[in-house]
Amino acid sequence: MNHPAVPHVRSGKDAPPPARAETSAGMTDPGWNPQQPYGNPYGQQPPYGQQPPYGQSPYGQSPYGQPPYAQPTPPPFSQQPFVQAGPPVNPSEERTYAMVAHLGQLVVGFFAPLLTYLLYKDRSQYIRWHSAQALNLSITSFLYVMAVMFVSVVTFGLGFLLFIPLAVLEVVFLVMAGVAANRGEWYRYPQWLAIPMVS
Repeated sequence: MNHPAVPHVRSGKDAPPPARAETSAGMTDPGWNPQQPYGNPYGQQPPYGQQPPYGQSPYGQSPYGQPPYAQPTPPPFSQQPFVQAGPPVNPSEERTYAMVAHLGQLVVGFFAPLLTYLLYKDRSQYIRWHSAQALNLSITSFLYVMAVMFVSVVTFGLGFLLFIPLAVLEVVFLVMAGVAANRGEWYRYPQWLAIPMVS
C-alpha cells in the first residue's frame, strides 16, 4: 500500500534566510541586515537608561549646530585688567553714577564727568568706563568750539552757525549714552565725537 508523500519541512537550521529588501529600482537596500530585522537600519539608539539629557544631542554635540558652551563677550576696553581699590559700588548705584556722568553735562558741564571719574575710577570699572567716555566727549567738544570760534572770526561771524548742529549732536548723544548707561550697557561714543584721550 502506497502512502502519500509527506512534504519535507525544513528545520530552523535548514531554513533559508529571508529575502533582501529591494528598492523600487531593484537595488538591494544597503541598510538591510538579516540579523537585525527590527532594528534601526542606519544606527542604533542607546539603550534605556543611557539616553542623553534633554536638550542635548548624542555624541557630545549641542543641538541646532551651536557650540556646546557659549563664550562670554569681553567688554570693549580690555587693554589692562582693572584693579579695584576701595569699597565696591552697588550695581544699581553704578548705573546711576554712570548715567550722571553723561547727563550731568547738560547741567554742570565738564564737572559732572570729571568728579565722577575722580571719585569712582578706582572703585568701579563700569563707572570709570562711562565717566571716561563722557570726559572724552567734553574735551572733544571744547576743541570743536575753539575751531568754530576761529572760523567765526575768519568769516566775520558766519561760523557761529556751526554751533547749532554741534550742540544738537552733543545733546542727542549725551541722552543716548545716559540711557544706555542706566540699562547697564558699555556705551561708546563715535570716535569723531569723543576722541579717546582718557581711559
